[in-house]
Amino acid sequence: MNRLAQHVRYALRLLARSPGFSAVAVLTLAVGIGATTVIFTVADALLLRPLRYPRPDQLVLISAQKKASGITQGELSWPRFEMVSRQNQSFSGVAAFTSETFNWTGQGEPEQLTAARASWNFFPILGIAPALGRSFTPAEDKPGGDFVVLLSNRLWRARFRSDPAAIGRHLTLDQKDYTIIGVLPPDFRFDFFPQEVDLFAPRVFDLNIITPQQVQGGSGFLRFIARLRPEATVSTAQAELDTMAAQYRQEHPKAPDADPALIVHAGALRDELVFNTRTAILVLCGAVCVVLLIACGNVASLLLSRALGRQREIAVRTALGATQSGVVGQLLTESLILALAGGTAGMLLSVWGTRWIAFLAEGNLPRVREIHADLYVGAFALGISMLSGILFGLAPALQAARTDLNSALRAEGRGATAGRRRHFLRNLLVVTQITLSTVLLLGAGLLIRNFLQLRGADPGFDAHNLLTMSISLPPARYQQGAQMNAFFEDLVRRVRAVPGVRAAAASSALPMNPSRFSPALPEGQP
Repeated sequence: MNRLAQHVRYALRLLARSPGFSAVAVLTLAVGIGATTVIFTVADALLLRPLRYPRPDQLVLISAQKKASGITQGELSWPRFEMVSRQNQSFSGVAAFTSETFNWTGQGEPEQLTAARASWNFFPILGIAPALGRSFTPAEDKPGGDFVVLLSNRLWRARFRSDPAAIGRHLTLDQKDYTIIGVLPPDFRFDFFPQEVDLFAPRVFDLNIITPQQVQGGSGFLRFIARLRPEATVSTAQAELDTMAAQYRQEHPKAPDADPALIVHAGALRDELVFNTRTAILVLCGAVCVVLLIACGNVASLLLSRALGRQREIAVRTALGATQSGVVGQLLTESLILALAGGTAGMLLSVWGTRWIAFLAEGNLPRVREIHADLYVGAFALGISMLSGILFGLAPALQAARTDLNSALRAEGRGATAGRRRHFLRNLLVVTQITLSTVLLLGAGLLIRNFLQLRGADPGFDAHNLLTMSISLPPARYQQGAQMNAFFEDLVRRVRAVPGVRAAAASSALPMNPSRFSPALPEGQP
C-alpha cells in the first residue's frame, strides 16, 4: 500500500506539471468513455434489464405476423381470442388489449384522452395491482357491464391532484358516464401502445371505431398477452397456436385474420418489445467500442511520445535500484489516473447524453423512461475506465521500462534495436488508429448518405405548406356514417373559407402515417 501511495503521489505531481498533455488525454478519454456509457445505458435499459413485472420470463405476446417475412402485419380478432382463451393448455391466463381514444367533457374545454381497452384479467396476468382502488371484474368485462375506468397515475396526479377521493367519481367519456374504480401504480408502463395511456377501460369489443358486425366477423384489432404455466415453454405454446390456427381457418374461412399468409406468433414479451430496435442498438454498441479503441490508441500514442522524453529519468530511477516491475507500476498508475479522470468526465457527459437521447426517443423507443444512469451504469463506467487505462497504458509502460541504462545515461539514445522496437510500436498504433477511424468514417458516411436520401425522397405529393390536425367524434352523437360525413363536409367547407387557406380535405388516415386497420364491408351488407 505504501508503494501504491508513492506511485499515486508521484503520478499526480508529474501530471500536474504537464497540464496540456493531461487535459488532452482526459478529454480524449472522456469522449470515448462517455459515448460508450451512453449506449450501454440504453442497451441496459432495453436489452438487459428485466421487465418490471413479477416473473417477467413467463409473459408472452401473441400477435399476427406475415409468414414469409416474420414482420408483424396486424392484429388478431375477437373470435380468435375466444378460441385461444378456451382451448389453450400452455397458459395460466390470456388477456386481450387494444388502443382507444375518449373525449372527456364536463370539465371545461373538451379533452381527448389516450386510452386502452383490456380484458378483465389483463392486470392480474401482468401481476400489477392498482395503487388505489381495485381492478376490473369479469362482470364488468361482459356486454351490459358497468362503465368503469382505471386512471394512470400521471392523469390522477395532474387532473385530480392526487386526491384519494377520486375513487368513485364519475367521468363523461364520449357522452357516457364512467366510474373511476382505481389508480395504477406510478411506475407502471406498458410500451405496446404508441402513446402513454391516460386510462384503461374493459370490454375490448366495445371499441369506438369498429362495429359489432366487424368484431364478430373476424376483423383484426387485438393483441394478446399471456402468462406461461410453469411447465410450459414458448415453443410448446407456439405449437398449440399453430394447431388452433388450422382449426380457426376451418371455422372462420372468411375472417380477415384467417389469411393463410398470416401466422399467429408467440414471443417472449421482452423480445417482442425490442424486436425493432435490437439490431440498431447492437450496431451502436459496436460503433462506440470502435470510438473507445480510437481514443485509447490516441492516448497510447501520447504516452509513448511522452515516454521518449523520460528515458533519462527512468534510467536514473533504475540506476538507483528501481526494478522493472516498479517502473511499469509507476507508469501504469499514471495511465489509470488519467483513465479515472477521463471516466469521471465521461460519466458526466453520459448523464447529459442519456437525457438527450431519452428526450429525442420519447414515443419512438420502448421503455424510454427506464433509460437513466444508476449504480450499475456507474460500475460499468468505472470498469471501462480501468480497462481503458490498462489497454492504452500497458504497451507504452513496458516499452519505456526496457530503457537501456548505459545509452540513456550517456544521452546517446537507445540504440538501433530499441529504436526499431519503438518505431514498430508507434507504427502499429498509427495503423490501428487509421484502420478503426476509416471503418468508423465509412459507417458514418453510409448513415449520412441514407439519411440524405430519405430526406430527399419523393413522397409522391407536395408536402410544402401542409398542415394537419386530428379530430375524434363522440360515437354516442355520431353513430351513423351519414352524420360523420355531414360533420366533415361542413368542417372542410368552413376551413376552406379561412383567409390564406388554398385547399382543405378530410381523410381517415394521412399519407406516410400507418393506420392500425381500415375496416370495410362488402357493398350492400349492413
